[in-house]
Amino acid sequence: MKIIKMSLLVIFHPIVAFTYIQRERKNLKVYPIAVLLLLAFLVRLFDLQFTHYPLSSITRYTNLILECAKLFVPLISWGIAAYLMTTIMDGEIFFRESMLAVSYAMVPYIVFMVPLTLLSRILDANQAGLYYGIQAVILGWVVLLIIISLKEMNHFKMGKTIAVIILSVFTVAMLWVAVALLYSICTQFMDFVREVLTEIRYKF
Repeated sequence: MKIIKMSLLVIFHPIVAFTYIQRERKNLKVYPIAVLLLLAFLVRLFDLQFTHYPLSSITRYTNLILECAKLFVPLISWGIAAYLMTTIMDGEIFFRESMLAVSYAMVPYIVFMVPLTLLSRILDANQAGLYYGIQAVILGWVVLLIIISLKEMNHFKMGKTIAVIILSVFTVAMLWVAVALLYSICTQFMDFVREVLTEIRYKF
């Protein structure tokens, strides 16, 4: 029930909600992170499955795991980057609170994407502007909530909030580059080991 109350508070009084998360840090549970991210995952699957075909971005070649990664990877990366940057910039949040804020910021997506997906069933390609416009508003709402949480939970002024956002975006980019480089190195190393084993097998 507390998740529902907090979700309603995030929608109607986000500043109060995020201030409460920071103030009640000792009593906060981590399970809302898992619950909200799981709900976002299910909503994403519902969107992919039931959005009217003329408005859907999914094709027969779409990888569902990749589509869901597009949802989770930015959120988790942002939670990590925002925590690191706020720590450097004299912020006041812990990693758990950073991830809680990101998770609760997804509430508009969780609540409103299902009705939008159902609405798409009565729309066609001529109403694509309406559909994508509403979708942009929902995603913009999520981004705005993330910004509000960053500002209010760390008691930053707007200038410092903008600086932390820029640094966090840069950190996310560097994190993705590092992961991509590590993946590339590991792949090349595995290919090298495979070739060596093949050579040994042929010679002996």
